[in-house]
Amino acid sequence: MTGKGCGGDDVTREEYEFWLCGIQGIGVKKLLKLLQEFPTAEEIFAAPEERLHKVSGITQKDVHNIVESRKKYNPVYWNKLLSSYQLKCAGFFSHEYPRECRHLHQPPKRLFYRGNMPVERFRVAVVGARDCSLYGRETARDFSAFLSANGVAVISGLARGIDGWAHQGALEGGGTTYAVLGNSAEICYPKEHERLYHSIIRHGGGILSEYPPGTEARPSYFPMRNRIIGALSDGVLVVEARAKSGSLITADLALELGKEVFVIPGRVRDALSEGCNNLIKQGACLVTEPGEILDCLGIVPDGGRKNLRNLNIRLETKEKMVYDSVSFEPKHISVLAEEQKMEQAEMMRCLLTLLKYGMIREIGNHYYVKRN
Repeated sequence: MTGKGCGGDDVTREEYEFWLCGIQGIGVKKLLKLLQEFPTAEEIFAAPEERLHKVSGITQKDVHNIVESRKKYNPVYWNKLLSSYQLKCAGFFSHEYPRECRHLHQPPKRLFYRGNMPVERFRVAVVGARDCSLYGRETARDFSAFLSANGVAVISGLARGIDGWAHQGALEGGGTTYAVLGNSAEICYPKEHERLYHSIIRHGGGILSEYPPGTEARPSYFPMRNRIIGALSDGVLVVEARAKSGSLITADLALELGKEVFVIPGRVRDALSEGCNNLIKQGACLVTEPGEILDCLGIVPDGGRKNLRNLNIRLETKEKMVYDSVSFEPKHISVLAEEQKMEQAEMMRCLLTLLKYGMIREIGNHYYVKRN
């Protein structure tokens, strides 16, 4: 349906809904009250003030906000602005809007995004400390690569530390990854992740934000974006977290939504592990290898081999030879090195690559087997 309005131009149903979801100070609950009285966003746009005042739950301030937003709304301007940044928008009333976000206590009214919205059947959020340790970095990267290679989309926040390494690992695993930002989606923050930002989009993932174009990052926005990360995921993996950490907000929200929370255990008295170890005490699922997450979510692993073929991840010749040597019976690194006539250091490099892609696993001290 189109109508004349907003400066005299033809306005589509989607554009009226975009306006409706953009009214300042009016949340989803009040929008639904308005739509009980007026069947469409266009009718709300055209409604006289006296009729708006009669809607149950709509205050005088709400009516003022509606009237002022009508004066300012220019769909031509917004269409050009979004197009200039290669942004799309899924409003609460559109079919593109993720159904998982509808169950939030405070659902975002609009989600702006570059690239794609998450559509994968299985998704896991990987979150943790910005000032992570080498242990945390490699764990986030390896777990994310394995999940990605087995068809699980990885969701995180593009922040420094664990978030960034989770996205990087997912890309190395050959799957898709999505970043939910605490600023508008056309802004890469932090700037140092610009290459990662574009790689996420280029490899079929997406950058999401509830904030309109031109919104800079603010400290208060990051806890808000965590609820979207939790909602979009089937489970949350916390890799490293201090006692008071934004990652714990994500974990708490996931629990409220009935999602699984997985935790990497850390060293006792290590500040970066305090939050993780507390989550374990409270009953979160301790995991030490990524296959345990697949088991919990009911995913049958394929060892990454399907994604390795379909997504053009190519192993070097030496790595292929090493993979052929690894069997379903445990073999020590020294045996594998002898079979392939390699130095142990070179063998370790190949094994680490195969571990990263989830093609093999380590059991015991330097014993390796193929994944089923």
